[in-house]
Amino acid sequence: MVTEEYIDQIFSMISKNIKYYRRYNKSPYADKYGRISQEKLAELCQLSQSLIANIESEKVKQTFSITVVASISKVLNIPFEEFFKEHNFN
Repeated sequence: MVTEEYIDQIFSMISKNIKYYRRYNKSPYADKYGRISQEKLAELCQLSQSLIANIESEKVKQTFSITVVASISKVLNIPFEEFFKEHNFN
C-alpha cells in the first residue's frame, strides 16, 4: 500500500538527487566548476527559481510533476531514472 510517508520519501529522494546533479554536472550548461545555478536551471527548464529552490529544500514540502523531473533531467543531461534511485552521495 502506498502511504503518504512513502510518497514523502520518494519526493525527498528525487529532491536530493536534483540538488546533487545540479551541483555536480557535466552538461554544456554547467560552469567551470560543474555547477548550474538554480536560476539557470529554472530558466532552461522554463520554471521559476522558487520552484527549484523549494524542490531542493529539506524544509519545504514541495510537490512536483513527472514533467518537471523530465525537464530537469534533459537540461542536466542525467538519465531520468537516476532521479528515482537511492544514491549514497558523500
